[in-house]
Amino acid sequence: MDTWDLDEGVVEFPSGRRIRGRSWNQPISKYADVSAILTTASPETFAARHAVGIGREVVYISWPDNRLPRRPQQAIEQLSQLLERAHSQRVEITCGGGVGRTGTALAMLAIIDGMDAADAIAFVQRNYNPESVSSHAQRGFLMDMEPPRK
Repeated sequence: MDTWDLDEGVVEFPSGRRIRGRSWNQPISKYADVSAILTTASPETFAARHAVGIGREVVYISWPDNRLPRRPQQAIEQLSQLLERAHSQRVEITCGGGVGRTGTALAMLAIIDGMDAADAIAFVQRNYNPESVSSHAQRGFLMDMEPPRK
């Protein structure tokens, strides 16, 4: 089992799984096994511009800057799979600034992990970045997100 230490940007969810959030522009010392890239760029375009600092495996989630995921249900499914993989792998969520999209995705993961939306938002603001989930659209999206059925 190779998961993250509790370093900067690493969030530990109630299930004990740890996921790192960051800007893809931020220098790193430890690579992820899986990087979830929140962008609208094609994989080829993204790789040409940002060839360093991403994980051995890359998952692209179509998510415009300052907006919400283009395909919300698909994003939820991909994030659910990443949360499961975080049990034994180093998983990270990354966007250009590492705050808005990344923070919203981390809050989505907290909801998937069993928190209600308001608690998930507070959790991410407390444990990742106080500026995360700051727009009305992001908050509304999370408040409308259905928790997974157990």
